[in-house]
Amino acid sequence: MIKYVDLGVSEEEYDKNISPLLKKIFLSGQFVYESQVQEFEGAFASYCGTKYAVALNSGTDALIFALKSLGIGDGDEVITVSNSFIATANAISYVGAKAVFVDIKDDLLIDNSKIEDAITNKTKAIIPVHLMGLICDMDEILQIAKKHNLFVIEDAAQSVGSKYKNKMSGSLSDVGCFSLHPLKNLSGVTDGGVVTTDNEEVATYIKQVRNHGLIDRDNQNIIGRVSRLSSINAVILNYRLGKLDVIIKRRREMATLYDELLKDIDYVALINVDSNKFHTYHTYIIKVQNRTKLQSYLLDNGVETKIHYPILIHKQKPYKGINTCLKNTQTLAKQTLTLPISNLSATEVEYVCKKISNFYEGL
Repeated sequence: MIKYVDLGVSEEEYDKNISPLLKKIFLSGQFVYESQVQEFEGAFASYCGTKYAVALNSGTDALIFALKSLGIGDGDEVITVSNSFIATANAISYVGAKAVFVDIKDDLLIDNSKIEDAITNKTKAIIPVHLMGLICDMDEILQIAKKHNLFVIEDAAQSVGSKYKNKMSGSLSDVGCFSLHPLKNLSGVTDGGVVTTDNEEVATYIKQVRNHGLIDRDNQNIIGRVSRLSSINAVILNYRLGKLDVIIKRRREMATLYDELLKDIDYVALINVDSNKFHTYHTYIIKVQNRTKLQSYLLDNGVETKIHYPILIHKQKPYKGINTCLKNTQTLAKQTLTLPISNLSATEVEYVCKKISNFYEGL
């Protein structure tokens, strides 16, 4: 079986590299300790090319705190897309604002030409979602935001290491929000998140709000809650950050092989990647016909696939009241199929592509 994802590590890597990191923490008892987290934050900020990085317990909190740090709340509107994980819209709703969905392009990213029509006097921010590891067309988004005095928050949950015109994901806007979930290219051992910014006030606010609003052990400055990254997660993430470029390189190699083997198969369309973008392939998504039957056929032949996402956000129960016309979003949601790419060999990629080819030849 070619699994969609395999999160395990080899016994050799665990014994040689991971176990000593955990042993040090367990022997010291420093499970919630600032120095390990600060070390990871410094390394992550340096990697992204931002002044600050603030680690949290989830990518969802990264989005929530980013919105709150910019003063976005009750009655405000935030423009985003519906073909994302529900955390994007949930964060907007959690702070009391309203998610306003606009349509997407054929590359599954926000359609910039639809943004201005969605702006009202209540609009306060745009959240472009860098889906799959592919960054949105940020120049135009930033121009629109500047014209209308709006904040831009990158939902970079899936795009650590991705680049737009040689600038890193998370460094292209007011605030970048990352997930460190075990499924991500930079993967923790539990949920985790991180915010990147060049804004000192934003960084200071988020550092306080993640720790009860405390400015030191005893004095509270604002109302906060607990959203700290654990020492265990921090040391594992710092270790894996050092390996991230190798992981991305491997994913890009397998994606290139997929592209080459799938490009001439009828009923299969690839996602176009502009030359000014560096795609890191958190997921490898194709557009297909007869998706349900293809997915079943692949599973019968030992290939596990996923759909990102089977239910669009505006079709979820909490958002069904929103009157939204998202023609392209709804069309593409019926066509996208996510193929396995994590830890695959070239032989396994060739097998997956051969089975896809066989399926369509049999139609």
